Amino acid sequence: MSLPDRNNPYTFDAFLDRLHSVDFYADDPFLQKALKHFAGDEFIELDRKLREFSRNVSFRWRPLADTGGCPNKLPYVQHYDAYNRRIDRIVRASETMTLETEIFGEGLFSSKVTPWERMAKRYLLHQLGEFGVMCPVACTEGLVALIQAFPEDQTPDVRTILDHYAEGEDGEFGIGAQFVTEIQGGSDIPSILLEAVPEGDRYRLYGNKFFTSAVHADYAVVAAKVSGSEDVGTFIVPAWLPGNKEKEIRNGFRINRIKWKLGTA
Repeated sequence: MSLPDRNNPYTFDAFLDRLHSVDFYADDPFLQKALKHFAGDEFIELDRKLREFSRNVSFRWRPLADTGGCPNKLPYVQHYDAYNRRIDRIVRASETMTLETEIFGEGLFSSKVTPWERMAKRYLLHQLGEFGVMCPVACTEGLVALIQAFPEDQTPDVRTILDHYAEGEDGEFGIGAQFVTEIQGGSDIPSILLEAVPEGDRYRLYGNKFFTSAVHADYAVVAAKVSGSEDVGTFIVPAWLPGNKEKEIRNGFRINRIKWKLGTA
């Protein structure tokens, strides 16, 4: 029986007190046992690293993810600066920027990080949901894997990009994006129309993408067809040419808008 009570006594305080005290790794014995079973001799050192990492995820990054995802902090595109120069700056919440800097600063794709460590840290980060950083992490992982899958194609420029992702430059780690989808085909990759025109040992790309992931990134994997071919290839495109990032001069492309979509903006 539930009688009316104009002074509803319900409160979230007990739930929040428990939530805010949870350590996503230290309080998950199943995860610890699973890693101990599968990681073998690596587990002792892995356990130490994850306990330290989890404290950041659980008590520093979680509240940043909560506040950075508020509706009044949604990202937007600033197309022009105060001097009418086209910059297409992606303006994001300060909390999101802090999260991205600190999480990428962990060097998840470094050669010093084992596959088990990378997987477990990714799992812990996903406890926070998609807070504007896990998509860039996934895109970056895909770009790194693509480069590593074709060692024979690693020119000096490509190796420099890979080092930026994996080991960082002056403490700053590269962020990857994926530019694949086009309006006429959606996920039908063979329908891509973007054209890649050879210019010496590089290519110049012409066309439009309709939906991109992590558009603010330093580099993008772009799907395109070489002139006269129906085969889809992938190209790594820097968002800025050397010396232009600080000037916000993009590498020959424009960002029209942030797409309206359900979920993460």
